[in-house]
Amino acid sequence: MDFRQIEYFRAVVEAGSVSQAAKNLNMTQPPVSHAIAKLEAELGVRLLERTAKGVHPTQAGFYLLSKAGRLVADRDRTVETLKLMGEGAVGDLRVGVEPMVINELIADVLAEFLEQSPGARVSLTDVTPDVIIQKIRSGELDMGCIPFGPSQFAGFVADFCDWYPILGINIKLAVPRYRAREQHPDGNGWGRWILPYRLPAFAGMPDAVEQALTDDDSFEVLEVSTPQTALAFVAAGLGVAPVTDRIAGKNDSVVLLDPPRWLGPMQATLLWRRDAEFTPLMEGWLQATRIVAEHRRTIGS
Repeated sequence: MDFRQIEYFRAVVEAGSVSQAAKNLNMTQPPVSHAIAKLEAELGVRLLERTAKGVHPTQAGFYLLSKAGRLVADRDRTVETLKLMGEGAVGDLRVGVEPMVINELIADVLAEFLEQSPGARVSLTDVTPDVIIQKIRSGELDMGCIPFGPSQFAGFVADFCDWYPILGINIKLAVPRYRAREQHPDGNGWGRWILPYRLPAFAGMPDAVEQALTDDDSFEVLEVSTPQTALAFVAAGLGVAPVTDRIAGKNDSVVLLDPPRWLGPMQATLLWRRDAEFTPLMEGWLQATRIVAEHRRTIGS
């Protein structure tokens, strides 16, 4: 039984005759009669009672007719949904986001994406970059946004991921308010730096800071999970920390200074598994990311 046979059967019942149904369908009578006969043969039951006055459904025909409307409606909904999925308008998208890039970038990307694909369901997983990589590799995430550029990727990340470098996000140095007037050329003499913990998959901020301050006798490190966590420790006077404007927000206990010249912008990058299907929704997210990045570059220039 196929949908064409069901549609012919419904047309015959509604018209009351095969010949009239054929006219309504802009067809000749033989194909319609053949389709109905084939359907009855496949099902092993008569569906139509043929009389001199036309045709009427049998008991089995009435049963099929009661189900046919739902079957055809389900078919139409399925076809429409698949079409929309092909256009990237509906479906599920799973994106891993590192906490630092959420406020800086992802909120704007999500708004742009949902404007283009309002029927899509986006699941954002707020985790650290190493977890994002693991979940992309296992297929639990479709895409991820991390605060590292391709030059910072470990070899195994570059081996299985494709990526799009989004933009550089300027870094500030958060210091306790009572230390805001201190002068520390090239970052030397601040003492304790509060930094995200090292990640085997990426050469990041901890590496840059430790390399630059290797000769600073006052330098020590307090490791934390995220820059947001670092701010609380800076406010408590426990050290200084690289952050961004949006992450810092308004905190009366913290002042944001220009960073040492060797602490450049944070590179936000979108990545995905190279050998996985690149779905229309993923393409839509990539396009939304590009639009947001271009807007940021325009207003920043």
